[in-house]
Amino acid sequence: MVLEERMKLYAAIFFACCSSLFAAPVGNTSFPEVIEEGFFISRNSWIDVRAGYEGDFVADARLKQHNQSSGRVDGFAQDTNSGTATINILDRLDLYGVFGSSRVRSEWRFTIGGDTSLANLETLYSFLWGVGARGILFEWGSASLGVGGRYERANYSNVWLTVDGDPQPTNGSHVIWRDWQIDLDLSYMIEIFTPYIGVKYSSVKAKVGNFTTAISDNGSGTNSFKNRNPVGVFIGCTLSTGKYFMLNVEGRLIDEEAVTISGDIRF
Repeated sequence: MVLEERMKLYAAIFFACCSSLFAAPVGNTSFPEVIEEGFFISRNSWIDVRAGYEGDFVADARLKQHNQSSGRVDGFAQDTNSGTATINILDRLDLYGVFGSSRVRSEWRFTIGGDTSLANLETLYSFLWGVGARGILFEWGSASLGVGGRYERANYSNVWLTVDGDPQPTNGSHVIWRDWQIDLDLSYMIEIFTPYIGVKYSSVKAKVGNFTTAISDNGSGTNSFKNRNPVGVFIGCTLSTGKYFMLNVEGRLIDEEAVTISGDIRF
């Protein structure tokens, strides 16, 4: 295959991954070995360090109400911009931390005495942190099978709440959000492109609390959300020449609608 045809094929693979995009990011199972050479640390070293950026944008986390209420949450969007720090061991295992700023927008309906009301809220940007790990289990030529896991948490302060369009006091209110997940995925390296696909199991919970007005079926100022479907699918593609940098785009489907853009520098 001539060079021009090969480049067209690689570009098609990359944009196919990106165009398929619709809670916590997963990442490529091949991340530990994508960047083979860094700026300072020898490629033969058994340990190296990466730093990067991660932008995660959840259009709808697909949650439902439980405990104080029942029924689906009409919308739960989350925007997060984070820095990441990763320790890589033997180009097979990544241990990483995530530290960033995040906000939430949500709306849901609740019924009291036969009357249904619509609640809308938005939070301030607040601190979000997370920890995770990913590792390569097996390799067959250019294909890699890997597993990973991640935990994230944030405590948001609310900037406004409306019930049926009427503003409500938010002093002392908050949204406590947390998410943990495990994943299994398969990647295949095609020169500078490494597309991947996988499945994940997650637990997402959010507690909306301490309002002085009713926001749930039982008439209290507290409500609890959790994910409707714990199983989801993700697809993505990583771009790197194997030296210094890598760029990744990922989409998550079924359990949530989300897209993540991230990049790493290897030292």
